[in-house]
Amino acid sequence: MERERLIKLIWGGLNFILLLAASFFPILIQVVLISGIITNIFLIYQFRYVQPAMIMMIFCLSYLGFLTPYYFYNYTIAEHTKYYNSELFNKALVIHVLFLTSFSVFLKPQLNSSKLLIKNLIPTASNPIIFYLLVFAMFTLLVTVKGESVISTTGDSYQTYIDNIDAQGGSLEYFYILYISAFFFANKKFQKILLILIFLIYSYNCAIRGYRIQMVQMVFLAFVLFFDGKFKNFFLVFMCFFGFIMSEILSILKTLGTVSMESLAKAFEFSGTGEVIITNQTDVFYSSVVFLGLIEDSILDIQTRIWSALGFILNWFLPSSFVWKEARLPEFGHEFTTFGGGGLVSVYFFVWFGYLGVVVLGASLAFCFNKLFTGAIRYYNVIGIMILSVYPRWFAYDPGNFLMRFSLYMFVFFFILMLIDKQMKSNSL
Repeated sequence: MERERLIKLIWGGLNFILLLAASFFPILIQVVLISGIITNIFLIYQFRYVQPAMIMMIFCLSYLGFLTPYYFYNYTIAEHTKYYNSELFNKALVIHVLFLTSFSVFLKPQLNSSKLLIKNLIPTASNPIIFYLLVFAMFTLLVTVKGESVISTTGDSYQTYIDNIDAQGGSLEYFYILYISAFFFANKKFQKILLILIFLIYSYNCAIRGYRIQMVQMVFLAFVLFFDGKFKNFFLVFMCFFGFIMSEILSILKTLGTVSMESLAKAFEFSGTGEVIITNQTDVFYSSVVFLGLIEDSILDIQTRIWSALGFILNWFLPSSFVWKEARLPEFGHEFTTFGGGGLVSVYFFVWFGYLGVVVLGASLAFCFNKLFTGAIRYYNVIGIMILSVYPRWFAYDPGNFLMRFSLYMFVFFFILMLIDKQMKSNSL
């Protein structure tokens, strides 16, 4: 334990020095990328006893991996050009590596060496009334999911996907709150099988409509609840790469309506110099760069950033539609330039709180995981399941909603259900 703590403190100190130096000497930026990849890999190792978190860090690693074509082979990694310049790219990378370094430094050595499962750290209850009411609510949401199938040979699949996105409400994400709660009220084998069936139906509905992220998040959630601790880490790493390929297949499906070996090979093509490679990861990185460009152009001036940060905090309690557009950075940014959307959580926090906010973000996430695996069974541990399920959203798209508000809603909803369960049982005595 002491050796691991010493290694990460030394590595963290060297990283901080490197990041500071790279801010003045851009020639070091390739070293920063390599350092960020190593730090992310070290985080995967630090989470070796927490398999859902280990998978989360493998997912995060892909966002650095797809930067190597740009930094080492001069690939174009975004189709938009207004803020496509090395200075902004370098700053976004430095900010993100600062976040990863802080996360690693504040994480406990040999976290969860006793190999506790997060689902066993949350109170459970046997209440068929509550369970089947939750199941009814989930089936209601499933049959009312809007959108058409993107599977087509007519070439209009992507427009169908765009129309589906426009028609989609937030029910697909709120579904997770119902699903997680139902799991802890299910104590019979049939009830668990029913939840697995619901998982399959949900995943199918998302896949045929092009809702890739929602499907991926549901897979992560199912892993936390049903498969955590059942596989060796090496096998999980292999399955993550297989899952990445499946995710790319879904991406091709929503774009082309069908999948062929030619389209699949093109998605993974990587050769030559000065070529183009645009993925979800590079698109999200460029969105982060746009935020920094808006700061540089004084569009996101200090007053606007403070106003945006206040909206971010309000968003912890209210849906995004209730807060002002400055708090929704992608929507605000689209008024001034074109980009895909989303953004790295590290850069969001830089916009709102500066470099100190980035460090605090890493430290806060580490603190959350440190407290989660103390072995105590507590209601608020259910927040950990939400964090470990919807990270494709909070890490790369919307931390206000999916890191903060959904965690809060999850805890409040679950706590209220437990209170109702206790009241029902006390009244029956």
